[in-house]
Amino acid sequence: MAATVDLRKYLGIVLLVVGLGVGFAQLNTFPGMLFGGCTEVNVPEGEGQGIGSIGIEGTSLLYTPDGVNECSIPLPAVLAPIGLTTVGGGLLLSAR
Repeated sequence: MAATVDLRKYLGIVLLVVGLGVGFAQLNTFPGMLFGGCTEVNVPEGEGQGIGSIGIEGTSLLYTPDGVNECSIPLPAVLAPIGLTTVGGGLLLSAR
């Protein structure tokens, strides 16, 4: 029984660290993100309207980091860190 708890605990730690690492890496590369791309429209400084979400098209999340350029990122790339962190945290809590 103790081996099962230890395995859950270590797997939970690994999944939590990987999920948080991928999430922080994506935030660090914002607005382009790791797996997405953006249009490059040359607009004078200060003419943007702010960050906003446009919606979902196919399997991509569309957003605008500055109100002018449109960026997309695959939904699995957005949902993977959330899922890994959730599962890792759940495994850690259930191992107690």
